[in-house]
Amino acid sequence: MGSNIGIYNLHMRAMGGGEKLTLVLAEHLSLAHNVWLFCSEPLDLPSLERFFGVDLSRVTVRPLNKVGLFLRALAKVQGRRGPLLSLHHFRQVSKLNLDIFINNSYASGLVCPATRGIFMCMFPHPIQRVSIEGLAQRIRTAVVDLIEQQLTGSSPGNNVDSYSMVIAISRYSADWVRRRWGRRSEIIYPPCDDMGPPAAKARIILNVGRFIAAKDEEEWHHKGQQNLLEAFKRMSDLHKDGWELHFTGSVGIDNNSAEFAQTLVQDSGGFPVRFHFNAAREEMSDLYRRAAIYWHATGYGFDADTYPVKQEHFGITTVEAMSAGAVPVVYSSGGQKEIVTDGVDGFWWADIDGLINQTRTLANDQALLCEMSRRAVLTCKRFEKASFTARIDQVIGELLSEGTGCY
Repeated sequence: MGSNIGIYNLHMRAMGGGEKLTLVLAEHLSLAHNVWLFCSEPLDLPSLERFFGVDLSRVTVRPLNKVGLFLRALAKVQGRRGPLLSLHHFRQVSKLNLDIFINNSYASGLVCPATRGIFMCMFPHPIQRVSIEGLAQRIRTAVVDLIEQQLTGSSPGNNVDSYSMVIAISRYSADWVRRRWGRRSEIIYPPCDDMGPPAAKARIILNVGRFIAAKDEEEWHHKGQQNLLEAFKRMSDLHKDGWELHFTGSVGIDNNSAEFAQTLVQDSGGFPVRFHFNAAREEMSDLYRRAAIYWHATGYGFDADTYPVKQEHFGITTVEAMSAGAVPVVYSSGGQKEIVTDGVDGFWWADIDGLINQTRTLANDQALLCEMSRRAVLTCKRFEKASFTARIDQVIGELLSEGTGCY
C-alpha cells in the first residue's frame, strides 16, 4: 500500500461543500494510500455515503479524544478553548507518524502534526492574536502560549505557516489567502458531481443550500433563501404561467436553524413554493434534472470587501445545476464569477430587480433558455471530479517526492 495520509475536518455534521470535499478526497486517496479521517465525534458512515455518493469502506474513521482535565483548566485560565483543542489534537495525531496531513477544517488553528502538510482552504480565516489588557492577562497569556510553543514546536497564532502548502478552492479564495496570510496558494476547484443528463424541463426555479440561521455579522456564511423567496413572491406573472420555486438542502442541527427553515415555509404560504428539507440524493438529482433555472444568492446584502467570507467561495451547487442543464442566475460576487460567464451560460445579478429581470428574460424566451442550458452543460465539464482527483494526485506525488517537512 502507499503512504499514510490523514484528513482532518471537525465540521462533518454540517453536510456542506467542505464536507463533500473531505469525503471525496478520502475516498479517492484510499485507492492508493492508507487514509485516516479525523473528526470530532463518531460518524454515521452509511448516511454520509448515501448523501454524498461516496465509498468510505477503505477509510479509517478516527474520532479524536475529548480534551482532558489539564487542558480544560488551561483553557479556562486563558479564556479561549480553540487553541487548546488544537493542541490536544496535535498531540494525538502526531503520534501516528503520518506521511501527509491534510487539514480541511474551516478556521482550524491546528499546527501541522506530520512531516508534510496541506491546508485545504475554503476561505482564509483571520489569524487571531490574543488581546491583552492588564498585567494579569498578559501573564496568563504568556504562560499558556509558552506551553503551546513548547509542546508543538511552533509560534502561537501562526499555524498556517507550518503547512507545506495551501490549496485554495477558487481564485477568489486564493486572492484572500494572499491578502490575509501573505501566502501563495495552489488553486484546485472542488469536486462536483455530474447530475445530468438533463430531463424534460419543467417550469421550476431551483435553489440548493443549507438552511442555517445567521450567528453574527462578521464571519457567518449563509445562503440568502429569504431574499430569493421575497423576489419570487413579486413575480406574479410567472406564478400565473405555472412556474414554481423549489428550495432544497440540509437543515442546520441547531434550534435556530430549524426555526429559520420553518419561518421560510410560513412566509411562502399561498405561493407556488416547495421545500425539500434534507432531501435524499436521488430526489436532489431529479430536481436538478427537471429544473429549468437555478438561483443562487450567497453574499447578497453584504459588501464584498467588508464581508468577504459571506460571499460564495466557489459554488458546487451551481456547477451541479449546470451539469443537469439548469441555467444559473447568480449573485455576481466571489467564486460564482469563475463558474458562470454572464450572458453566455447564465446570468449575473447585482440586486433583486436584476435577479427578477434576468429570470423573466429566460422564462419568456424558450430559445434562449435552451441555448444557455446547452452551454451550461458544456461549461461545467472543467469542474468534473476527475479533474479534482488528477490535480490532487499530482500534488500528493510532488510532496512525497520532495521530502520536505512542515517545520
